[in-house]
Amino acid sequence: MIKGTLLFALLFTAAACTRKAEGEAKTKAATATASPTAAPPVEVSTATAITRAMARSVEVVGSLAADEEVVISAQVPGEVAQINIDFGSFVQAGQVIATLDQRDAKLRIEQAEASLKQTMARLGMTSDKFDPNQAADVKVARASLDWTKMDLERATKLVENGDVARSIYDNALTQNQLAQARHQAALDAVNQQLAVIEQQKSAINLAKKALGDTIVRSPITGAVKEKHTSRGAYLSQQSLRIATLVKINPLRLRADIPEFAAAAVRTGQQMLLEIDAFPGRKFTGRIARIGASLNEQTRALTVEATVANPGNLLRPGMFAKSSLITAPNAQATMIPSKAVVSIAGLTKVFVIENGKAVERIVKTGTKDGDLIEISEGVRTGENVALNNLDKLQTGTTVSNK
Repeated sequence: MIKGTLLFALLFTAAACTRKAEGEAKTKAATATASPTAAPPVEVSTATAITRAMARSVEVVGSLAADEEVVISAQVPGEVAQINIDFGSFVQAGQVIATLDQRDAKLRIEQAEASLKQTMARLGMTSDKFDPNQAADVKVARASLDWTKMDLERATKLVENGDVARSIYDNALTQNQLAQARHQAALDAVNQQLAVIEQQKSAINLAKKALGDTIVRSPITGAVKEKHTSRGAYLSQQSLRIATLVKINPLRLRADIPEFAAAAVRTGQQMLLEIDAFPGRKFTGRIARIGASLNEQTRALTVEATVANPGNLLRPGMFAKSSLITAPNAQATMIPSKAVVSIAGLTKVFVIENGKAVERIVKTGTKDGDLIEISEGVRTGENVALNNLDKLQTGTTVSNK
């Protein structure tokens, strides 16, 4: 009896322990299901989007070109006696770049001057001012005319008084008429010689011009692009070229402005240039000429800018990246550049709203130091995350450092 009672007590105790263990297990499981462990918030630094006045610009590219390009040719054929330039030389406006043989031109001047002196000597001229009535032949003819005039006046009175025959008067009249003709002929001869003198003076001037034409000067300040002849070469009428010069200060920049910015283009606008050959340096240009219409294929407006080139550092043909300011005081929403992240072709930021991150796809614009313009996706006054961006997604709880 005692054995049976002890066995029953042991079985009852074991069953009770089993039920208690199963109850504790269920309680622990229920507690675990009802209270999961929450993820800790991500610590971020934030910045507020601000509005700032800034210059809006459009980026364009183009090539530098010479402001002028001139082919220098001699005015007259001849042998090149001297040439003072070479490829790449710099020249000043008015500088002598070549001289042709001057012997023929000087000889023609001497001949023309000698002919002039002979003609002037025949007329008795000693200066450019000359009265034709002072020529010797004219003086003789004038004296004869005066004499015959006096004879005619006496004969006229004698005939009127009946003192001489009519034939005496007729003879005096004939002599006077002949004297007038000789006087006029003498004046005409002198005037013809004076005309010859003017022709000879013109011949001298032409000869002097021909001498001047043997000296070839640069019409511009610039550089020698090509040298076409050398000392000792003969320049024929068919080929008088000496050199090709280019004016490189200022230079020209021709660029195409996209259609969306064409309406903002004005003459005098400043362009900032970057040249690959001078990294880190900025060069300045101003729009001088604007195309009359847009290109139908590219829908772009061609402009030409004048680019100052002090020191002649820049050269025609250099590639230039330029920035054209289209709105100098535009209002822009700006945030720190480090708030922007680009992944798989998408540019985004994380805006902090009510302690949580919200992903925004944005469009960026001009950079200004550490700030970048946001043209779409963020409004002024909103806060954006600056760090731990790789740990954020929409809905992530954040805390400010």
